[in-house]
Amino acid sequence: MQAPSGNHSVNNRVHMLNILIPTYNRAEFLIKNIEILNDIVTRGGWENEIDLIISDNASTDTTIEDLKAVQARMNLRITVYEHETNKGGVANCLFVLEKSTAKYMMYLGDDDYISYEYLSECMSIMHRDAALTAIVPNYVPVSVDGDIVANSRQQIGPTLTFAAGYDSVLENAWKGHQLSGLVFHRENLLREYDKYKVSNMYLFIFFVAISAWTGKVYAISQNPVLVTQPVKKKDWGYGHDGLVNDAFDNFKKLPVTYLQRFQLEFNFMLHQYWRFMMYKAHGNKVFFKALKNIAFCPNATALFTLSVPALLVATKLKLILK
Repeated sequence: MQAPSGNHSVNNRVHMLNILIPTYNRAEFLIKNIEILNDIVTRGGWENEIDLIISDNASTDTTIEDLKAVQARMNLRITVYEHETNKGGVANCLFVLEKSTAKYMMYLGDDDYISYEYLSECMSIMHRDAALTAIVPNYVPVSVDGDIVANSRQQIGPTLTFAAGYDSVLENAWKGHQLSGLVFHRENLLREYDKYKVSNMYLFIFFVAISAWTGKVYAISQNPVLVTQPVKKKDWGYGHDGLVNDAFDNFKKLPVTYLQRFQLEFNFMLHQYWRFMMYKAHGNKVFFKALKNIAFCPNATALFTLSVPALLVATKLKLILK
């Protein structure tokens, strides 16, 4: 572990937000991200309210050396944790959450970037609404050079608010597949994760869902997070089922009815149809095998299995109307 750094007054700290960055072998992107965040925080005058916590998952590149070099010249308070061995992506995300002490925390990918405008709106919401449990951003895919390569996940529009309950879970939980820019009320989040015995690649779906179940959620579609698309193979893959079984584990663990669980599954796949459509590029045999794996995945309800033909029809209509 490296000691916190940054030019700030400890006595005047409000400690409103921790920005959490789990990282592995992306030194160049990480340093760029830190410099952007430092400029944003300085511009907003939030040096006494925002900390950055980085957990390095035993990187083999120059991450640690570069972090040591950049820390000293930042206004932003930065704490770095170094792991001697790779803990895995999920464990690293949980580790950095354990180290968070602020009222709220934001997850951010090491190569994904937020804007001043987005953080400013988040800070405003955090200051004015004590009922807040989560903020869900929009995002837009970009190349490593920062060029937009696809449309944003949702259309740009006004910020929406959702009262606690199932309707909010249905509307927002599926968006937890992308971690960057998600803001959560930190207290009890890890305890709820342990309580419901969640164990999958998409822990952020659970975080959004349980936050929506218990409190007020804001969905911000303006100023999307810039999510960098990888130019090389990820450290993990989508397997033979698009990781749908992992995603469905979250719905299985939620305190919802059987019918609500099925509705969450179907809604997730309707929004994320690419999880089975991507196998089309490998031929019909691979596609139908993947579709079968998804339909009969262990965490799916029987109703979802039966509904897959309807899902295919709905997806085709959605693509025609898109």
